Amino acid sequence: MDWRLIQQKTFTRWCNQQLKVQKISIEDLSTAFCDGVNLIALMEVLSLKSVGRHNRKPKVHAQKVDNVSKALDFIMREERIKLVNIGSEDIVTPNLKLILGLVWTLILHYQISQGFGFDIDDPATEAVEGPSAAQALLAYVKKMLPNKTINNLTTDWNDGILIASLVDAHAPGLCTEMDTMDHENALENATLAMKLAEEWLDVPQLLEPQDMVNSKVDELSMMTYLSQFLDAKLKPGAPLKQRIDPSQIMQCTGTVTSNGFLLSECTFHKPGILGCNPEEVRVREPVLGGCHVGESLNIVVDLVDAGAGNLCITIDGPHILGATGTFDDQDGAVSLNLVFHKAGTYKMAVRYGDQEVKGSPYHIRAWDPSLVTAYGSGITGIGTSVGLPADVFVDLSKSGVGSLEVAVMGPSGETYAIDVSLTERPDVFIGSYVPVASGEYRISIKLERWEVANNPFTALICDLSKVILDGPGLVKAIVNCPNFIEVFAEDGIYGELAAQFKSLLGPQDVEYHCTRANDGHHQICYTPHQVGMMEITVTCNGLAIQHSCVTPCIDPTTVTVRGAGISPEILAGKPAEFFIDASHSGPGDVEALITDPSGGFIQTQIACTQQGTYAVTYEPTLAGEHAIALTFGGLKVEGSPYMVHVCDPGVAKVSGPGLKVAYIGVENLVEMCTEGSGMNKVDVNFESPLDTFAADYRLLELNECNKQIYYTPHNVGMFDMIVNCFHETTLITSQSFAVLCIDPTLITLDWRGMDANVPFNEERQILINTDDSGAQNVDVCITDLKGKVVGYPRVTEHIPGKHTVTIKIDRTGQYQLDIKCNNTSVFGCGHTFTAFDPKAIKVFGPGLDQAIMNQDNVIEVDTEEAKGSGEVGVIFSFTDQALCQVNYEIKLVSENHYKINYFPQQVGIYRITVTYAGTAIGPNTVTVPCIDPSSVTINGRGPQTGILVGSPVDFTIDASNAGPGTVDVAMTNAKGEKVPVDMEQTDCGVYNITYIPFYSGDYRAGITFGGQEVQGSPFVTQVCNPNSVVAFGAGLDKSIALNANSFTVDASQAGDGALNLTIEGPEECNIDCKADGDHIYCVSYVPPLAGTYSVNIKFADVHIPGSPFLVACSRAPSDASKCHAVMEADNQAIMVDAKNAGGTGALEVGVWGAQVPARYVTVEHNGDYTFNVSYEIPEPGETEISIKWHGQHIMGSPFKVVTE
Repeated sequence: MDWRLIQQKTFTRWCNQQLKVQKISIEDLSTAFCDGVNLIALMEVLSLKSVGRHNRKPKVHAQKVDNVSKALDFIMREERIKLVNIGSEDIVTPNLKLILGLVWTLILHYQISQGFGFDIDDPATEAVEGPSAAQALLAYVKKMLPNKTINNLTTDWNDGILIASLVDAHAPGLCTEMDTMDHENALENATLAMKLAEEWLDVPQLLEPQDMVNSKVDELSMMTYLSQFLDAKLKPGAPLKQRIDPSQIMQCTGTVTSNGFLLSECTFHKPGILGCNPEEVRVREPVLGGCHVGESLNIVVDLVDAGAGNLCITIDGPHILGATGTFDDQDGAVSLNLVFHKAGTYKMAVRYGDQEVKGSPYHIRAWDPSLVTAYGSGITGIGTSVGLPADVFVDLSKSGVGSLEVAVMGPSGETYAIDVSLTERPDVFIGSYVPVASGEYRISIKLERWEVANNPFTALICDLSKVILDGPGLVKAIVNCPNFIEVFAEDGIYGELAAQFKSLLGPQDVEYHCTRANDGHHQICYTPHQVGMMEITVTCNGLAIQHSCVTPCIDPTTVTVRGAGISPEILAGKPAEFFIDASHSGPGDVEALITDPSGGFIQTQIACTQQGTYAVTYEPTLAGEHAIALTFGGLKVEGSPYMVHVCDPGVAKVSGPGLKVAYIGVENLVEMCTEGSGMNKVDVNFESPLDTFAADYRLLELNECNKQIYYTPHNVGMFDMIVNCFHETTLITSQSFAVLCIDPTLITLDWRGMDANVPFNEERQILINTDDSGAQNVDVCITDLKGKVVGYPRVTEHIPGKHTVTIKIDRTGQYQLDIKCNNTSVFGCGHTFTAFDPKAIKVFGPGLDQAIMNQDNVIEVDTEEAKGSGEVGVIFSFTDQALCQVNYEIKLVSENHYKINYFPQQVGIYRITVTYAGTAIGPNTVTVPCIDPSSVTINGRGPQTGILVGSPVDFTIDASNAGPGTVDVAMTNAKGEKVPVDMEQTDCGVYNITYIPFYSGDYRAGITFGGQEVQGSPFVTQVCNPNSVVAFGAGLDKSIALNANSFTVDASQAGDGALNLTIEGPEECNIDCKADGDHIYCVSYVPPLAGTYSVNIKFADVHIPGSPFLVACSRAPSDASKCHAVMEADNQAIMVDAKNAGGTGALEVGVWGAQVPARYVTVEHNGDYTFNVSYEIPEPGETEISIKWHGQHIMGSPFKVVTE
């Protein structure tokens, strides 16, 4: 790998190591600092200072350059770190070589220099740069490894042995492998050493092992990594090893005691170790586990690296049955075999050389699976169902707490494990599973791989969601009778079925039993013994299959019936009533069904008079046998149905024309039918004021039930006809009919009010004289030519015998007028006429709603539906009834279609009447406003530019000369949202409009008058918001005199407005402002002198937020190398230019001749950091001129001048 890539990776890891406190990670060092954000964050971490305000999300190039400039300025001015040949553009562009140089400068300053404790920027201290820093680091590693030969920081480290030695030097015993490392295993050596350094010395692997063993590894990467060892500190618990001295052999003893009793003792020999180290004692598995009660547990204590010492093992616990101890010299370990008799936790303390070893005391568990108890719905199946969690509780209080394995095997054979967790008790665990199907579930429980007692457990679980309850016993129950509930399950019923019965009023004595029809069908039979509401709950495995149902228990045998409505004979057409007493029969509904002889049902009304007692009312309409069927709770009442015989005198029918009107000189007919009424005889009488026997009659019997009566009246006028009906000799009913006797030949007609053509809906009248005819009622009807009746005119009688008929036709066509007196046609009454409907004519067009002055306005007329003929006309007038001159023209556009064009010449309210055949049509007279939108004028600030957000905008709309109309203003902002406006009418037709813009951009005002756009609408107003303008950049925080200082003004969100920039201060500044086209301006200015400048930024002539900005301007740090001197030709004066030299101090000038100093040396400051120096040379010869700026010689100083 090329050394450049190694350096880039190392420097990237170093930056990430510093930035991890900010939770920042970079991938590519070449682009990581291009926007300045990460570079500023790195400097704030390294310096523990704030760089200052900067743009955290830069978008444009100028913002990125500004951020990087601030970071570089902070490095040089605040941290006083010298940077060479790198600027903002080198990082933003970027230039990887210069960026690597920048990072190396930061490593050198903050890690290497500070690690050695001297400042590279302090002139009093020799700078630690390049070879100096490398020499200091090389001297450091030589001091740490005095027995190693180290000539450089690159290739000498390629075999990995030196880095291993450096790790062991910082923590003796941490890397003892260094003594046996092979030069050929360079990568393995470096990997082990660098891993130990990272884990225990907190030295991050900024350099990868394969890079360290690379012959091309660069010196800067190695210096970066090795300099971390300056702050290396050993972490607690590091695995330090001690070296063995094989020349010494020591005898050691080992003892095992329990509860104060010695169980075993042994002796063993060990090679001597320089000091006994109990931390190297290791107790091997399975001590951290446990064992079964009664079985042997082997414990091995590893003493290989622990040195020589005595081993003491103490075991305390519930009981120890026995233990033995042996020693094996080959692997240096003590082996113990223990047998535990009682479950529980035993504590084993291990001491070596009178010190307790690492991890001691150990806790050993002994378990007895036979003492494990399990319970819960998941074990018994009681209290759970398919889809519900089934809980499994495991009690380890007697068996000892250990690892549990719980598994479930479902009905289909699938097996899955159950996760268990502790309950509130530390020795009781809980787990659960959700059954997915009905059937048998087997639960297996193991404690530390041993099966517990009664394992496996069996639970029968049913899917209650698939169990269906049905049967009449759920709807109602009959006392002292068996009632049945059917239980169906698609997947079968698993578990125990049970039923619970509870009366709402108290205990309920119910006998029940369950029987199995098949796997998926069970039946519950129960017998209640008292009436009332009963709650029934059916359960399976203790869970309700469905919600409890409330079932009524009834006893229909206790219901009694009484009343006249069930007597053998009643009359039709009259209400009949009877009563039902079910007060002792339980909660049930009473129903009554009554059928007549035709098989039809009679409507009944049932009313509850008091609790359990009902009144039943019905009204029979047919004669004959009726059946009354009664039920209680849907069950037949004893004695039902009851049979009732109904008689109907009203079934006899009297009909015929002679019942109402009779005519002189002819027989008039009346018919009588008594079928089904029980009556078989008829008698007729006639009575009048003039004659008791007003008419002659004859009776014709067609059969037993049908008879005809023919009678001839004697005089015109009213008389009574009395019809009597008998059953044998008993009078059943007697009916009296008032009959009018008339003579139609005496009626006269007057047709003068009726023309052949009648306008639609126009009233016409005719006169009818019935005096002397005896006629009283006049009936008039209108029929079409096909004889269909289309209307009945109104008939009024103002004088007896004188009738006025008012005719009004509501449809067009040809009609005939028919007149009847007392239902008798009048001779010569037929009259044919034609009617048309003016309202069927359609009048429409925009000219009916509104007219525009001096424009053509249109009204259209369609007469197709009029069904008549006539001419179309129009009348114009003002609302004050005054006539007006309106030019108009009526054209026949097509058959039955006319167009009226009119041209009004003045505004106002017009009355327009359209006529057809001389009759007003359509809406008769229409009121139409005439307006002139062109005369509307707009005045005020509304349609202008430069309006500020939040400032009220008002303008005036003058429509005083535009006629009768309304003004409407629709205002929208730049987003297209509607803007509320206030409209106030100050005078007739004059409106003041006010609104407040809250967003920048174009506001559009659509102005209409009478629904018409006024001239110039919509009006556009440009609104701007100076508060949305943002100014930022280093040039607003501070500035450097005689240097270009820049800042940015972002007005992209402020709308249209003019930007105005001025800078006030000690001297006038040149300002350069460039716009990028998106209302973002880059501003640069050069202050000539140091001091405080006021930067004024206005938008739309208003200061933006923060303006004016007070900017402190100072000179750049002094740099005498940038100060230039120009000697005059006579060598008697010098012009010194310090404009770019920074600083504010005075210029120091010294002139010495060969023997004495010069006289009359003067320095004149021109005010712009240029100086005129004049002097007088005292003597010929060589003169030395010394010029210093801030105590440093300027370029070329001291000057040598030879004069003659």
